Amino acid sequence: MALAAVPLPTRAPLVVRRFELPDLTRHAWIVPRIAKAYPHLTERTTAGWLTGLIYSSEYLFLYQEHAVALAQLVRSHTLSPAPVVHERFVFAESEDHMDAAAEFYTEFARWAKHHGARTIIVEELSDVLHEKVREKLGTIYKIEQKFAKVLA
Repeated sequence: MALAAVPLPTRAPLVVRRFELPDLTRHAWIVPRIAKAYPHLTERTTAGWLTGLIYSSEYLFLYQEHAVALAQLVRSHTLSPAPVVHERFVFAESEDHMDAAAEFYTEFARWAKHHGARTIIVEELSDVLHEKVREKLGTIYKIEQKFAKVLA
């Protein structure tokens, strides 16, 4: 007697796309999350800031069903021809979605290359584990930066 083939459960394909204005209501958790990371901002200020950058070509604001990411293209020095991409945040709605959120780094790399950037500053505000970021981008380098505080 032949065994009937049992179909394997299929997982919905991972959709990564640019964040759109209606996504602010779909991802209602993101505004409180950013406000928590930046306690000097109110939720209203945070929502206004996000609304203002959604369609800016200087930012890459990405959407997944349970995660969001923001990167910014910055000209860090007037004498340097290549811009730098700064990850501003990569947030997953829960721990269950952190691995999927790692795919944002693939998109950051593609966007950086398109703009001629050779450096992406990463892991400053990310839910994705270092090993997963390294899987997507390769070697992650560290630099030391010196600074002074201005006294009031």
